[in-house]
Formats: sequence, structure tokens, C-alpha cells
Amino acid sequence: MKTLTLTTIAIASVFAASANAHEIYKGDALSLSVGGRVEARSEFSDQGKDKSIQKQDDISRARLNIQARTQITDDVFARGYVEKEFTKTESNETRYLYVAVGNDNNEVQFGKTDGALYQIVNYTDILNTYGAEASNAETTAYRADNQFLYIGSYDALTVNASFNGGGQGVKDNVGNTTTAHYGYALSASYDFGFLNAGAGYAKEIHNGTFKDSDSMLLSLGSNITDSLYVGGLYVNGTKFGDDFNGYELASSYAFTDKLSLAGTFTSVKFDSQSDNSTKAALDLGYQATEYFKTYVGVSKAFTLNEELKGMLGAKVTF
Repeated sequence: MKTLTLTTIAIASVFAASANAHEIYKGDALSLSVGGRVEARSEFSDQGKDKSIQKQDDISRARLNIQARTQITDDVFARGYVEKEFTKTESNETRYLYVAVGNDNNEVQFGKTDGALYQIVNYTDILNTYGAEASNAETTAYRADNQFLYIGSYDALTVNASFNGGGQGVKDNVGNTTTAHYGYALSASYDFGFLNAGAGYAKEIHNGTFKDSDSMLLSLGSNITDSLYVGGLYVNGTKFGDDFNGYELASSYAFTDKLSLAGTFTSVKFDSQSDNSTKAALDLGYQATEYFKTYVGVSKAFTLNEELKGMLGAKVTF
């Protein structure tokens, strides 16, 4: 589960290489940091209506990230960042690979980066396991390659803008595949102190005869108390010409500084009803130390295959 505060929700996570990255080298003009995680996960399913789903599956993974940073001037820096993920089915997935130039309040990245909508969906993407399924936004508005990303922080306002040069593989609601010709996204998040509010818009132009996609997202989040967080996300748009709208509600409660419970409820409806989805998820996490966490989660689908899933996991971060 992500540690949520009004500040960390507003500021995009791409400003930092990793929450647990450690500096392993520092010279006069260059520093090198390494971070990552090793995460053992086992998922269980009642298979719902799709009996081809495995009843139990090992979905363990590991991530390794490296960042090199150098000062151009006293105020301006450049950094290169790469993160790989390793699983039993994908031994060498590149999650991030970009070079960035910036200062304390602004940064421009190019390569495989996050898209501008990440700071909006982060309001409800708070579980260790499931959740974060309402946005249905464009591929190029999320993490994608061939992408420029701008991040700007202006006191309480954080602005993100991304432009994707195309080439991303995308799939419509019935499984047809094409590529994105190009895409762009804009978002803004404002910290009112007791409440954070965010809004974003994304558009994706597809190759061939496929209709374009776009979406508008609105989000709210608040730390009601030091222990209780609540957040909400609303989305409205069209996916390959199929209009949809949806929402996600999320909440987390910290019983202690180690033990936290979080849950989400998600609903998305399409005009064609081909990809309608209603789901609820709940998980419990125990942060034994700064570097070791265990968790258990459950997710129930109430439309489509009505699958009930559960997950047990433990991870060591470094």
C-alpha cells in the first residue's frame, strides 16, 4: 500500500527514482543510486465463469532500478533512470528508461516515462494488491515509450503534461489490436491543505480505421485524520468510439504505524456493455520494518465472469 499524504498524492512519483534507492557512488559531478524490490506473490481464484483461469498461480516479481545524476549548473541537473522488472513469464521488461533535465520545481523527461494522468489515478491507487481499475484511460496517458513528460510544481499546484510520438500497441474492447499514431495528456493537482483536487484530460489518435479515444478524469482525496484517508475518482470518455463512464472510491485506515487496511469499489459502464465492470477489493498490509512488508488481499468481480480472487504477498525493498 502506498503511504498517502496530501503532498505525496499531488506530486508525481517520477520526481524520485525510488523511495528506497540508495546512493552507491558520489563524485564531484556524478552520483549513482540503486533501488528495487523482491516480491513473492501467490494468487488464488475460484475461476468465476472462466475455467481456464488457474486456481493458484505464482505471480512473484522483482524490480531493479538505477539512476545516474549530474549537476549542469548549481540549479539545473540531468539524470538518467532505468527500471527493469523480472517475472517467470517476462524476464526482461523495461518499466522505465528515460533521461531528464530539471531543477527543484520543474523537470522534462524523454523515453519510456509515466504519462500525465498518473498523478490523478494515484488518488485511488492505494492497495498492495488490486484496485485502480476505473480509469480506462489511453495507453499513452500512462507509462509508455517514445514520450515527453513535463512535471512542474508551483507551490500548492502540480502540473503534468505528456506527449507521445506513437507506436504503442493498443487493444479495443473486443480484442482487436492496432497502434497509437500519437497521444497527449494534461493534468493538474492542487493541495488545499485539508483536501487535494485533481483533473486530467487525455486523447489518443489511432492508426488505420480505428476510432480515437479520449477521457476526462476528476479526483478528490483527503486525510480525514492522521490514520484515515479517503479518495475518489470519476472518469468519462470514449474508448475506440465506445462511450463510457466510471468511478472508483478508495479508503485506507492505519491501525498502527505498521498495520493498515485499505479498500476500493470500482464501477465502469460502456454504451456497448461489452466491457462493463463492477469490482470491490480489500487488503491488509503489515510493514514489519522499513524494508519488509507482508500483505493479503481479495477482489470480487460482480459483472462479466464474477471471479473471486485472493493474493498473499511479501516483499523486501532496497
